[in-house]
Amino acid sequence: MDGRKGGAGMGVKDMGQRLCQSMQGGYQRFRTATILDVVLFVCVGVLTYRHVYEMQDWYTEEIGCAAAAAAIGCIFAVALRLFLERRGQERHGFEALLTVVVFVFFFILVQGHDWTDPYILLKTAGPALVFASVGLYCLEPQNEGEEPALAVFFAISKAWLVGTLLIVSLSTCLTAFDSLLFSLEGRLHTTLYFLIAEFSFLFIGIQVFLASLPERGKDMETPALFRALLMRVLWPVYLILLAILYLYVAKIIYVWAIPVGMMNWFASLALLAFSVFFFCFANDARYSLLQRFLRWGLLLFLPILAVQAVAVWQRVEPYGLTVLRYTSIHCTIFGIFLLVLAFLRRSPRPAFLVLALMIAAFTLTPLNIVDVPLRTQEARLWGVLEENGMLQDGEVVENPALAEGARDRLLSASEYLTDQKKTSFLETPGMRETLAKLRGMQKRGKTTEWFEFQAENPVCIPVDGWKKAYRIDNPAVEDGVIFVDKGDGTKERFDVSVYLKELLAYAHKEDARGTGKFTRELRIDIDENTCLWLYDVGLSVRSHKGREDITAQIKGVLLKR
Repeated sequence: MDGRKGGAGMGVKDMGQRLCQSMQGGYQRFRTATILDVVLFVCVGVLTYRHVYEMQDWYTEEIGCAAAAAAIGCIFAVALRLFLERRGQERHGFEALLTVVVFVFFFILVQGHDWTDPYILLKTAGPALVFASVGLYCLEPQNEGEEPALAVFFAISKAWLVGTLLIVSLSTCLTAFDSLLFSLEGRLHTTLYFLIAEFSFLFIGIQVFLASLPERGKDMETPALFRALLMRVLWPVYLILLAILYLYVAKIIYVWAIPVGMMNWFASLALLAFSVFFFCFANDARYSLLQRFLRWGLLLFLPILAVQAVAVWQRVEPYGLTVLRYTSIHCTIFGIFLLVLAFLRRSPRPAFLVLALMIAAFTLTPLNIVDVPLRTQEARLWGVLEENGMLQDGEVVENPALAEGARDRLLSASEYLTDQKKTSFLETPGMRETLAKLRGMQKRGKTTEWFEFQAENPVCIPVDGWKKAYRIDNPAVEDGVIFVDKGDGTKERFDVSVYLKELLAYAHKEDARGTGKFTRELRIDIDENTCLWLYDVGLSVRSHKGREDITAQIKGVLLKR
């Protein structure tokens, strides 16, 4: 009994020692990346502290820029190290110098920009993904038949597992300390929880990942248990998904119906899974059935790809290109390229270079995933106007004979451009008025409408001067009357039908964009002692035989003096 306990204890101890030694080796190998990882962790930690304690006067923008630059620089440093190893060179000084240049470049690049700006995301995420793809290309197989992508997949899984175990363990310790020894102040408690999560994943997790990357000239076989998990769990599940897709194709042929839009996402998921298996097991002769599947995958996917193409066209033709659809098309093209490589029995490694070039083209050039959809939507909008004689002397005019399909294309294009904050077309004389009338015509043809209202500041409800507050969370609404539960078994009745009709009239008047979403004050003064302060109101309007039935979902607070 004691021997077994000692053996188990020593096993855990040995695992911990091996992990520490591995991380130490990872630091020696990826010194520059490790330093930038520390910078990233510190910056995110400072931002967390500033956010929790609401310290507005700190250098928030500079710290955020440093965090972004550190993340990109870390990926670049890893890719450069793998490239130098592939060439049999050390040159740690050169690596550090070039990484500093990259860090400074991106630090300057992101300054003064809003992170909701899609272009700044393209200019940062794009290069980061390019560096990662080049790094994957630089990895070479360490054992016969085993692809380096499998080792990378294992490294990611290992890092996630270690990070998860660490955050659970440390969070448990923090909770025990707070509950049993000393009660921590609320904001300090929250800060420590966030710091634990950031330490577990941003530092320890990344270090475990770096330490687990295969090194040129050294054997590093992926554990058999991990390979078995992929082949005995994920592989059968993947075959079930393919079988379902084939049954769906058969259903389409049988009923001769156009495929639904969801087909594109499931087909893309199937291609993604194929890519994972191809990258990880392309030359592994131990799995003969998988090898035959990879070999003939191109032919097996032809029916699925054909239906997927129809499903994509079904969305693109009436609604045009969007960021998601354009990205989906590129992912499908890359998946088809992998199918061709597998059919020709080629190595998957060159695909990483192709992937890097595609990412660069579709994030850093005029072919990027933001501008191309915008240009196509603009072309659709002006094309519909010109084809239907609605442009006269630089002014947009109505066309009573405008077909429903043309109207829908015009409105969908205008909505997409407006949502992307490309509103210059609205300055064309007559454009706003024409779109508003077309939107009204479209809505009159519908049986159901949905409008959502949010307060200007939904997280802050002023309570000065009020004695009691009762939470309102989707109460029962009957004929415009809501019933608020006061928590003591009693309910109070409030007639808000007039207010709801007022909101509906406002929505019909202002919804030229067709988004159905509004921001405004949502306060109802019942009397001098009672007020309904709402922060979210949803209205569902069903039209039937000239009658409008309004269904409301309400969230807010009942205030009493």
